[in-house]
Amino acid sequence: MTSPISSVLRMVLIVLILVSVFLSYDVYRHAIHKRDPTTNSSNPASRGVIVSLIRSTNRSISLTINMVNSVIYFFPNNDSFPYPFLIFHDENLTPVMRQQILSCILQTKKPIEISFVLADFQTTVKPNQKSRSDKSIGYRLMCRFWTYDVFYHPAIIQGKYDYLMRMDDDSYFSDTIKKDPFLYMYSRKLDYMYRSTYNEPIKEIEPILRRFLNTAILRRDCIYNNFFVIRLKWFYESKPVQNFVRELMYDDLMLREYVGDGCAHSAMLQIDSQAKVEHVTNIPYGHNLHLMPSGQLHYQFHVVKGFNQELSKSCEQLTVIRGSRHELIRINLS
Repeated sequence: MTSPISSVLRMVLIVLILVSVFLSYDVYRHAIHKRDPTTNSSNPASRGVIVSLIRSTNRSISLTINMVNSVIYFFPNNDSFPYPFLIFHDENLTPVMRQQILSCILQTKKPIEISFVLADFQTTVKPNQKSRSDKSIGYRLMCRFWTYDVFYHPAIIQGKYDYLMRMDDDSYFSDTIKKDPFLYMYSRKLDYMYRSTYNEPIKEIEPILRRFLNTAILRRDCIYNNFFVIRLKWFYESKPVQNFVRELMYDDLMLREYVGDGCAHSAMLQIDSQAKVEHVTNIPYGHNLHLMPSGQLHYQFHVVKGFNQELSKSCEQLTVIRGSRHELIRINLS
């Protein structure tokens, strides 16, 4: 049984994390085209947001440009693009890098809103020496970001979004998406949607999972959550999920002991048996060389010659790997 003192300490820690996140809040918005405020205003699914976390490197800038262009180019053909992009970054992103992203985004008559949001990745926590040495503190902070921090960041809270979709800088859609993911979530009344799974050891959270699920038999696959769509109200209001996430935050467990964010997401879906979840296959998606063409259930890793070199040209062209034949596709944007 958890003692009252332990519970108080746990809550104090959560409050401190939230205060740290709010103090780091800084946002720079740029509307490439002004958005008509009446566009889709009657549709609850219009409150979706596309979120990315990027590095302050030239490579990441090129990847981000390619990712954003792929979303705009392959999204269902509507007259407008009603979903904003939130690009989270550290303090090293320069105005020149920011302007490079904006100037290279696909020029279109569709309204586009891009916001740059500062995220705080400073910590004094030291990883346990016996935990995964190949997972740096920076990587662990990223895992915590996609498990907890992003959902409580003021840019998300104040946006009052219904749905959040993750797209990493090195992610891309590789062909036309037939159904708007946000509208699909809304029409199917889904809480969570993902594209693929992967396997990774989960020994750090096994005791917590067994306690929550009251079973020794645990699901071993993790969500390949470099792309996912989540209904935010479900995350905030699901008591099992919130209790589980607090366990991960308590005493900086996710930083001291490595817990992958994909495994954390998989655990959330196990713990809340009422969650409405769908593993979709009709979204043609790639994450660097991990390829998921439409109709394919799981990802395949395939090295495609010249892909990385072509990505350096993202200001002039959209570069993707498409289909089961892993074709390198270049789409001229000029």
